[in-house]
Amino acid sequence: MTASDVAAHLGLSRSAVSRAFTEGASINPAKREKILAAAKELSYQPNFLARTLSTPATRSRSHLVAILISDFSNPFQSFLFEELSTTLQLNGKQPMLLNVKQAEDLDAAILRLSGYQVDAVIAVMGSLPADSFAQCQKLSLPLITLGRADQRGLIPSVQTDNVEAGRLAAQHLLTQGLNKLGFVAGRSDGQASIERYQGFCEILSQRGATPPIRLDAGRYGYSAGFELGVRSIDTLRELEGIFCASDALAMGLIDSCREVSKVAIPEMLRVVGCDDVPPASWQGYQLSSIAQPVPEIAQQVMQLLEKMWQKDGDIPIMTRLAPSLKVRRT
Repeated sequence: MTASDVAAHLGLSRSAVSRAFTEGASINPAKREKILAAAKELSYQPNFLARTLSTPATRSRSHLVAILISDFSNPFQSFLFEELSTTLQLNGKQPMLLNVKQAEDLDAAILRLSGYQVDAVIAVMGSLPADSFAQCQKLSLPLITLGRADQRGLIPSVQTDNVEAGRLAAQHLLTQGLNKLGFVAGRSDGQASIERYQGFCEILSQRGATPPIRLDAGRYGYSAGFELGVRSIDTLRELEGIFCASDALAMGLIDSCREVSKVAIPEMLRVVGCDDVPPASWQGYQLSSIAQPVPEIAQQVMQLLEKMWQKDGDIPIMTRLAPSLKVRRT
């Protein structure tokens, strides 16, 4: 079914059908509704990508927004992608996922993007090294980063206030009357992990509590948390409470305590995660967590993109959103 078929069915010109599907085109509203109804009846859908590729970029938009993301072993990444893609679709945009499994895959991903007239790029940088910013700038497109801020102040970023996340975790554990606390770190260069540890230590210092014992998992995923729990059995048995840099780490740690070290949660060790991914509320975990405001992050990204497309000069380089504490069984 083509635009010409729809036009012939209605006795209209092909250009009228094209205008009905073109954002901002001049067409009588009643005629547009008539054309859209006929298109639905005839199962016609225009090929927007083909139209974009055949139209000068200065006059058209593809409505494609690329999302660069990595480390799907961390459930937060898929949680974030779901919210981003849903928000984009509700605003008439089509998300395109590029799964960057390794830092060295970023160049290849950027090269692939050059084959599409994408309108913008959202780069989830939490599991990519800081020097990835230079590669991302090769895109010469509206670009927003999540998970890691550009220290040069050149690329707009939307972040959860990770220092505050650490503060909330420390306050919660201290109000339980716990003294011997620990922290499980993710990536050694991970901005989120570093800032969460900073906020955690800040509150302990203010309250005159003993500094936390730091345990380095090296990654944010479930297996990293489980492996750390196995090799740190003696340390865990000495602690009363622990804050993990991600929910995935916390869930891996909890399972290692159940299966290997036989440390009862929460009777012997209280655990707080961070992110509040959907599995955190599952009956098998009921994990207390510091929630990232993921729906709000997606909305802020959409608002920034609209400003960038409209060439609005008032675009903040850093947007920080407040986290919240979710208390559950652990």
